[in-house]
Amino acid sequence: MVSKHILSEEPFCIEPHEVLSPTLPNRVSLVTWAGNIASYLDTLSAEASVTVVAHSFSGPSALFLLIVSRHMEQGDFEEWAGSLVEKDPALTRISSALLALDNREIWVRGARRVSELFLYQPALGGGCLACSACGEAPLPSSLPEPVGKFVGSVVCDDAVKDMCLLSTVRNALFSPEEIDSLQVPVINIYAIHPDCLGPCAGIPNTDGYVPLMEQRLFLSAPNYHEVAGGAHCHTDFIINLKGAATDLFRIIFPSEPDQEASR
Repeated sequence: MVSKHILSEEPFCIEPHEVLSPTLPNRVSLVTWAGNIASYLDTLSAEASVTVVAHSFSGPSALFLLIVSRHMEQGDFEEWAGSLVEKDPALTRISSALLALDNREIWVRGARRVSELFLYQPALGGGCLACSACGEAPLPSSLPEPVGKFVGSVVCDDAVKDMCLLSTVRNALFSPEEIDSLQVPVINIYAIHPDCLGPCAGIPNTDGYVPLMEQRLFLSAPNYHEVAGGAHCHTDFIINLKGAATDLFRIIFPSEPDQEASR
């Protein structure tokens, strides 16, 4: 509801009914999160054309939806999902979850409604200390006191487990071949703000929660591009949405005529 309020005011002036702001479960695995996005999109009319802005872990989840649904549509889904284990044995859980899906048509229908995808500060390679939160990596002893306490209180849920997993398998899931075959335009908007509070405190080139190296794939393809999104903290998408929205609006509609036409 906050996004509807901000985006309907100056300087954006977008009609409230044109802003969709679903509340989806956010402590679920990559496969479940992507499936929840697909299920929500499937509730819209078949003619709907939606520009999706996906922040943080919803970024890789939305990108994953596009990749998975493409394999479903072209008929090699079973072979592709099974081959993930060959690429990296750590993908066994994700591969099994995909092959067990019984609502594949929803994934395809949902993805068809996406006209553009903007990844905003995406956790494509996980996030700071996700593996530490799950006990798969030691907690750095040099962390400042507030951050150490924060990480110690993080619940190692399915989302955090998969963020940890992405730190080693993102190149298998989001390979150059997969990115090159994207059929929907995807813009990856990464951000750096070294002074942001969060588990990345003290680590250079981060947005407070996700290091630059984990926000980017460092690839370019006909339907995939990466652009700098300004110096906003990861939490600005929650506590300073107007600042984040200004960033996004500037990138999506780079000139005043384009901004005016978009209204």
